[in-house]
Amino acid sequence: MTTGTVVITGAAGGMGRPAAQRFAAQGRPLLLCDLNAERLEALAQELRPAAGKVDILAADIAAEDFPAQILATLGGAPISALIHTAGLSPTMSDGARIFAVNYDATERLVAGLLPHFEAGGCAVLISSVSAYMLGDPALLASIRDFVLTGKRDGISGYMDHPGMAYAISKRAVIGIVERDATAFGQRGLRIASIAPGFIATPMGNAEAEANEQLRAMIGMVPQRRMGQGDEIASVAEFLCSPAASYVSGVDIRVDGGIIGLLNTKGSGQ
Repeated sequence: MTTGTVVITGAAGGMGRPAAQRFAAQGRPLLLCDLNAERLEALAQELRPAAGKVDILAADIAAEDFPAQILATLGGAPISALIHTAGLSPTMSDGARIFAVNYDATERLVAGLLPHFEAGGCAVLISSVSAYMLGDPALLASIRDFVLTGKRDGISGYMDHPGMAYAISKRAVIGIVERDATAFGQRGLRIASIAPGFIATPMGNAEAEANEQLRAMIGMVPQRRMGQGDEIASVAEFLCSPAASYVSGVDIRVDGGIIGLLNTKGSGQ
């Protein structure tokens, strides 16, 4: 088990909070990052009796210097794990902003923190089942090309549509995980992502409220319910444990079976 700091973004949110609670229960030092300082401090006070050292950083993940802010707050302490849950959903902003937060900020964060992990560490990113609903092979190829080369020609035309920008950003996050598994492995590290399905967090509930088609899909989930934030956090905890020591470069769907259903029966079934 590594002993460095667990960095959690979106720590006051519906997935970040249960993740923080799980790692605090292990007695791990934490750095909790989110926008709202008051919510962060309240969470930190809740967790300190178990975790001991809990630092907070109230900052915007989209800021160019966000990785540097994390490193300054750590003060040279090594990173054991990154649990990157912060992001924007389709109803929260325009497409360009969604992509900037979900992909560009993630790219900077992973690159900026990679040299500061301790051996045996793991980065866990959050993708989405939306990434598996992009059926156009040409678009999927363009996303892969973008992740590998930075060329945005094949995806720039979708940035005016928040839903498409969101799905593309999350597919590209999976691309980061696949691409960077080698760089992480060379340092004795791992990187993986989790694709949540329909999760009953404040963000997930707001999306369902605003989208009739989404509500219909929730009704199709084979597990017959929405997931809970802690069901994502539990997978993140597993990925950062010795039990997952050979798991890297992969995206894990935690979706109650919805993508399997759509892949085998189609959305009309």
